[in-house]
Amino acid sequence: MVGKTVSHYKIESELGQGGMGVVYKAHDTMLGRTVALKFLPPMFSSDESSKARFVHEARAVSALDHPNIAVVHEIGGTDDDHLFIVMAFYEGQTLEDIIKEGPVGLDDAVSYLLDMAKGLAAAHDKGIIHRDIKPGNVMVTTSGFLKILDFGLAKISDVTMTMGAMSLGTLAYMSPEQAQGAPVDNRTDLWALGVVMYEMLAGKRPFEGPYDAAILYAAANTEHEPVSVWREDAPEHLASIVDKLLQKMPENRYQDAHELIKDIEAMRAPTPSIMAPVQPPAPAPEQPAAQDPMQSGMMQPGMMHPGMQSGMMYPPNMQSGMHPGMMQSGMYSGMYPGMVPPTPFWKKPIVVAGIVVIGLLGAGGSYYLATGGSSSQTEGTAVIQPREIARGYFDNAREKLAAGDLQMGLRDMERAKDADPTYAAAWASLAALYFQTGDYTRSVSSAREAITLDPEGAGPAYFNMGMSLAEQGRLDDAIGALESAINADSLWGAPYSALGDILIESGRPEEALEQLRKGSAVAKSEVLPFIYKNQGKALLAMGQAEQAIQPLRGSLGLKPDLAEAVLLLARSYDAIGQRRLAREQWELFLQLERQDLDAISEAEARLKQNP
Repeated sequence: MVGKTVSHYKIESELGQGGMGVVYKAHDTMLGRTVALKFLPPMFSSDESSKARFVHEARAVSALDHPNIAVVHEIGGTDDDHLFIVMAFYEGQTLEDIIKEGPVGLDDAVSYLLDMAKGLAAAHDKGIIHRDIKPGNVMVTTSGFLKILDFGLAKISDVTMTMGAMSLGTLAYMSPEQAQGAPVDNRTDLWALGVVMYEMLAGKRPFEGPYDAAILYAAANTEHEPVSVWREDAPEHLASIVDKLLQKMPENRYQDAHELIKDIEAMRAPTPSIMAPVQPPAPAPEQPAAQDPMQSGMMQPGMMHPGMQSGMMYPPNMQSGMHPGMMQSGMYSGMYPGMVPPTPFWKKPIVVAGIVVIGLLGAGGSYYLATGGSSSQTEGTAVIQPREIARGYFDNAREKLAAGDLQMGLRDMERAKDADPTYAAAWASLAALYFQTGDYTRSVSSAREAITLDPEGAGPAYFNMGMSLAEQGRLDDAIGALESAINADSLWGAPYSALGDILIESGRPEEALEQLRKGSAVAKSEVLPFIYKNQGKALLAMGQAEQAIQPLRGSLGLKPDLAEAVLLLARSYDAIGQRRLAREQWELFLQLERQDLDAISEAEARLKQNP
């Protein structure tokens, strides 16, 4: 792009790039000024709905007028329909660059915190949430003014900007609720502000880890060390402010930026001793280690996979990414191949935005069924078209499955396919149902048919194919199918988890870990326990038992009854000689597992060796 002219902007040099686009320094030939051009990823312009939401947000941001918020001049588009934002260009350093030079002086750090809080207060008052506050998005100009950048990628109240399954925001600065895919508000920006302030003072982040899962687990489950441990000259009031910003429960943080500003200004007053000390947060109510997103109401339309809109149905262990055929490894805690659990085995269906969500007990995942379209006949039409008949059978199949009748659901789904052999949704759903009944050959052929009929929406069909190919022992083919699922939709977490599991079983744990780390950056809360479990499994396979413990704990923190994670954690503790902790996990595993006889025998033997 360097040297090219886009609209009336001549691009001079690249300033930087990241997950949300590439930024260039450019000359505005019309007004004779230097600007920054940020080109957005193709996903922002490939879908008209996403594009409209983004333009809506950017317009609102451009109306913000505050000295601590970077100016947005305009939104533009190239001839090949790539969106870009034109922002003011500032000479200076980002906070990221400043922190790299060493801990920031107290006066400067407090001044930066106050300026950031003022900028956020102005945005929050307009209903705009940044969602990606981090040192790299805060500029300190050569004149000493602080500017918050990238408000063009914010979330406006009542406008969901999830871009499918992707989470905007950098993991190390994500609030616990944001990382888990729950709804966020202005308090998620205040959490990130706490992380940035801690980093400025301590020279390190409050929650760290060698990989994504460890960071997310630490932020959600462990307490940060007081900043005074790293910065003895930090006054008590300042340490209390940081502690309050970093409360895991949003209701225990500052409730708005104005409240934070008031405390900072009181601390900076000439007689700070008269300031009322920051009130310690109320103790968090005792909660279970994790919530089932289906039961807690956390399932939001933005959390769901785009394939639901096509009527596709995934196999019941889709979310887990586990490979049920790997019985010989003793790693799988679900059903034997071909075994159908006794009915009733469905949870009560929950309807979210017209989509029926039915959870499968004990299989670690869910079916996702779209409505499949209307099956009613248009008034005055004498002939019902094949697609309408097929949709009617599709809806009947969905109802049967919701009632726990797998065989009748399968029968009606086959009727939908017979009524209209070009109905890709029926073929993709059949691939999932045949997988469930253990008919892997028909599952693969149905998935292939769905891919042929609907190449654009082929991600779920590739996923179903990969799972069935793995059951047939065709691991290389399964890996290829799951890679195709990722290529079709790189923002869907489940294929990464499944691919990681199969790569581990294929003796390629290093490659598995790479895929799982990518998956953890995009996966929603219902998939994360299985990605974390597989990260621990990969590390254990690499002989890194001590490093495997943290992601496995993270997995169980989100899903305490995940038997395979308990099994792997028990093995990890045994490997590093922590016999008491290992025994606790072996005993818990025996309480949870009823079908994996090899793993049960292993647990019993371990307990006898370690009475």
